[in-house]
Amino acid sequence: MEIRHESLIGTFEEKKALVDKFNLMDDDFFSVVMRDKKACSYTLSKLLEKDLTVIEVKTQYAVRNIEGHSVILDALAEDTEHKMYNIEIQVKNDDYHPKRVRYYQASLDTLLLEKNSNYKELPELYLIFISAKDWIKGGRCKYTVKRILAETEQELDNGVHELYFNAAVNDNSFLSELLSYFKNSSADNNNFGELSRAVYYHKRISEGVDSMCQAVKDYGDKREIQGKIEGKIEGKLEIVKKLISRGTPLDDALEIAEIDKETFERNK
Repeated sequence: MEIRHESLIGTFEEKKALVDKFNLMDDDFFSVVMRDKKACSYTLSKLLEKDLTVIEVKTQYAVRNIEGHSVILDALAEDTEHKMYNIEIQVKNDDYHPKRVRYYQASLDTLLLEKNSNYKELPELYLIFISAKDWIKGGRCKYTVKRILAETEQELDNGVHELYFNAAVNDNSFLSELLSYFKNSSADNNNFGELSRAVYYHKRISEGVDSMCQAVKDYGDKREIQGKIEGKIEGKLEIVKKLISRGTPLDDALEIAEIDKETFERNK
């Protein structure tokens, strides 16, 4: 559903009625719920069928690329073993998801590997993509991608785990029930542990409803500001490059464009 800023203002009952329409397939609502580390830990544990504890999670996290395409991650989490998890919600089916995931991986690898570090220091990374439809059309609610050598059928592990889930297929498994919960997310459904608790808090408790409304507004503002900042810097970079191409010394071009040398060198 489309969430407008003006709809987030009103009495508690009005805001509660609005928030009650949200579900976990709304990326803003999902992002707010995932800020709860226990809810995030529960969700990842059930999706991946393994025990883990999240120690840090960032939501609506921007990975900037001035000269390319920036990304805003729905949720980026780290567990006690320092493994990283990117969880993305996708309702629309108007994009080729594997290439989106490929770009997200590249952006994350650049972010996670410090300068002059060895490639082996890249952390284990889980790319988790949750969609409303079974776009793979395999009749499964979960698909796991593996890198296999064609000649020997050996698996070549590079530390990246790519998984696609959907809320369309109901095979009567617990996983499909959990994914179905992403579509309705009723506050009265307490079948999903810490995730249900977090949903209830943000739909029924005054503080939770208020924080949800404020967070959704903040996310919208953040995306708007991010776009303006990137557009402004991109414009300055173009000015510097044009001036240099016309023979203007770099220092003079930077002064004219009002951009510092460090920013220019980092993003040129």
